Amino acid sequence: MLHDTLDARRIASPVDNSSTSIIVFGASGRMGRRIVALAMEGREFALRAAVVRDSSSRAGERIAPVSAPASLSAVPSAAASITLKTAKTLGNTPLSADVVIDFSSDAGAPHALALAQRAGSALLVGTTALSDRSIAALKAASASCAVLVTPNTSLGVALLSVLVQHAARALGPEYGCSIVEAHHSAKKDAPSGTALRLASAARDAGHALRDDQILALRGGDVIGEHTVRFAGPGEYLELTHRATTRDLFARGALHCAAWLKGRPPGWYTMHDVIELPT
Repeated sequence: MLHDTLDARRIASPVDNSSTSIIVFGASGRMGRRIVALAMEGREFALRAAVVRDSSSRAGERIAPVSAPASLSAVPSAAASITLKTAKTLGNTPLSADVVIDFSSDAGAPHALALAQRAGSALLVGTTALSDRSIAALKAASASCAVLVTPNTSLGVALLSVLVQHAARALGPEYGCSIVEAHHSAKKDAPSGTALRLASAARDAGHALRDDQILALRGGDVIGEHTVRFAGPGEYLELTHRATTRDLFARGALHCAAWLKGRPPGWYTMHDVIELPT
């Protein structure tokens, strides 16, 4: 039954409460910087390294915790911040971490994988628009380590995906499905990885959702908004998720990292994280 499936006690699955050690790859990007800063806020996470590509002009910069002064130059000591490093800078330094978190790019994903293998870590990849080649490499790696690939680390979006599947099955082909997503003007991929994931959820439930019914809007500073509509005779149903802060995804990534800690090798999804069957 649907109400059993959506038992509120299972929406956020339990994670290991002990400290989770992490390495953040792509640490100079919007998401990477927030993950690093938030991880430094408490004792739940131990940040082993914040890594950027070898050619990054930001190598050597410092990132401060959220509660520190806004200006990185105002950070009083190295203990209050962490320096962005490259793989070359790390050299042969021994690395060990529970999880590598990657929010870089398709080109960066193989480097994040190599870093995870070097550190003996699980791997969380939140990069969108991954190529088939990168996906194949990550799936192959999942035979020897835990790998979670998700275009969206929001627990709410994960739940939305399940709701879309249930709606598509319950309403049937008489209800036409469409998806509208909106993001800031700097977002490169369109439709978003999340929109494509929601489309797959509808299609997996048997709905013949056409590609031309997935609309992407770009403009302003919209963090992220996704609406799935089922329109039928005399009525329509809309399921919407709106992100109101980018920290939603950073905190979601940290939750996923804590969940991944100690997991056996395998290919995991957000459905596993929130422990809801499709």
